[in-house]
Amino acid sequence: MSARRTHGFTLIEVLVALALIAVVLGGSFGVVRESIANQGHLERRLLAEWAASNVLDQYLLEHEQLNVDSHKGRERLYGRSFDYTVTVSKLEPPRSTGMTDDDTRGGAAPPTEYRIEVEVRDGGRRSAPVARIERQRTAKVATS
Repeated sequence: MSARRTHGFTLIEVLVALALIAVVLGGSFGVVRESIANQGHLERRLLAEWAASNVLDQYLLEHEQLNVDSHKGRERLYGRSFDYTVTVSKLEPPRSTGMTDDDTRGGAAPPTEYRIEVEVRDGGRRSAPVARIERQRTAKVATS
């Protein structure tokens, strides 16, 4: 009768374990690579949203009286350039709430409402907007 050693792993068992580890690590590297690619896209969108918000706030600070308008410019944020377009349009009909029939019978017209829209594109790229933000504002009524 021969004495057989029963402790330790055979070469086949070691190769199977290495193959399983290689498959798991290969899948993990694909997930990491995709996460890194998405991180760049999300960073670009987040910065574009911030740029749009900055442009809209600056526009509202500089323009107390709103008129139908459109202009373009460039905003730099954290080393990136974004091209933007600000468009102001009149809402027809005004969607003001709080005016009763008595208010309109006396000849008082509802206040004019405007929509301010900011579209932001990646600087130098002619593509779809990366971010878009809009607000509605009621024009101030002159009091006598």
